[in-house]
Parts: sequence; C-alpha cells; structure tokens
Amino acid sequence: MFHKSHSRKDLIDIIKLFKLPIEDAEDYNKKQLIEKLFNCLYKEIEYIEPDNDYYGISNLHELKEYLIKPNQKKILSVKDKNEIMKMSKLIIQYCKVGYCVELSYFNTMDDIYVEARRLSQFGDIPSVRRMCQLINKNPHSNERVYPVMSKKVQKDLEIKELTSKKVFSMLTVKKEKVIVSFD
Repeated sequence: MFHKSHSRKDLIDIIKLFKLPIEDAEDYNKKQLIEKLFNCLYKEIEYIEPDNDYYGISNLHELKEYLIKPNQKKILSVKDKNEIMKMSKLIIQYCKVGYCVELSYFNTMDDIYVEARRLSQFGDIPSVRRMCQLINKNPHSNERVYPVMSKKVQKDLEIKELTSKKVFSMLTVKKEKVIVSFD
C-alpha cells in the first residue's frame, strides 16, 4: 500500500497533475482516496502522462514507487521543522536590527553564516527563503546564501509571482484649455 506520509492534499495534487480518472477527488477522505488511487493505478490504467516539472516522474512504475516510499517533502519531523524555523527567525532578527552582531543571538558573523548555510538546504520552508533573501542584503559581507528548493515549490512560486503581478494602466496626458470660475 502507499506510505502514510503522503497527505490527502498531496494525493489530490497527484491525481490532478497526472490526470488520473478519479472524479470528485476532493470529496473523499484520505482512506477513501488511497483506495480509489490504488484501484486506479493497479487495475484501471496502464499509462500516465509524464511530468518533468514537479515530481520528475515519467511512467506508471515510477509513480507507484514514489507513492510507496516516504514523502520526500515530509522528511522533517515537526520538532526539526520548528527548530529550523526558530533559527531562521533569529537570523531574520539579526538582519532587521541592522546586521549588528552585538544585538543578535549569535556571537560572531561567522556563526551566523555557518547556520545560514546549514538552514539553506531547507528552502521549501518560507522562513528559510526569507532568511536567505535578507542575509544576502548584508552590507558587511559579500557572501551569498541561496535556498535549495524542490521543483514543485519553485514552480508554485513562479505561478504565484505571475498571478500576483498587477496590471498598470497607462497615464495619458491631454493638454486642453480649462476654465475655472468662482462665484
């Protein structure tokens, strides 16, 4: 059967992405969804559309293997994720107080960059991405720290950026005579 680390939302995303013939997937709970997905993958279909953007899965066998193994996004425990977020927020605080080591939790700038490089491998967490963005603006250092993100998160951020762009209408200036009268 499929690994329990895959959430209901992950399963729904897989059904939509690979266009699997399961109607109204959002209406099912996780247990029902797993049953429907299992029947679909092992009994009903023999071919899926390959996906190179999100998961890098090119055939049905790879999809089955992906679902049997633990979810790669859920490798961190809640305790580990909270610790990563806490350290990221401490570095963000260092950035917000004007990149002053004396006012931060850390003893030296080297400590900050060692921790930032360690945390950068968890780029799927928003706090880590923000920390990397702020620490790269440090005027006292030329070192850059870039978050490592999965393809799915990169694609989601690209889509979010495209949808959040605002359309500005053009300003037109007309030179006309204007008469202002006071009574």
